Amino acid sequence: MSGRFLLLGSLLLVGLVVGALTFGLLTSGGSGGPSVSVVELEERKVIHLVEDHVIFVFNDGDPIALSDDAQHVGDTVVFCESSRLFESPAHGEKFDVLGHYFGGPAARGLARYPVIRDGDLVRADINEEIEGPARGAVKPIEPAGDFCV
Repeated sequence: MSGRFLLLGSLLLVGLVVGALTFGLLTSGGSGGPSVSVVELEERKVIHLVEDHVIFVFNDGDPIALSDDAQHVGDTVVFCESSRLFESPAHGEKFDVLGHYFGGPAARGLARYPVIRDGDLVRADINEEIEGPARGAVKPIEPAGDFCV
């Protein structure tokens, strides 16, 4: 009799695990992560999801997702319309619109996240952070105007 209970218990456990995995995939859309509308991103060019610490940038039809972490004591960056740079109000770090280091105490450019197109959405895979390029590794885009900070 104990062999039957062991078999039934094992089958029940496998069923529960498969059910939990299936439910998780169905409710998260498979990839999860913060997302924005492709149409809205194309129109606005830069969308900062403050609560998720993710910035989406429409880069000549190729969306990218950046971390808003300025890498200095937990500071975050904001987009400056006049300079067209990401700037940290706290310590003055500056990054071009593609996240490349431009100035300030940061050692690297902004971290990136892989982007997944999901129908009419662009989703950031925040579980796969990619370290930004080292200071000086990439020539940044020059500011368009005055700095905000």
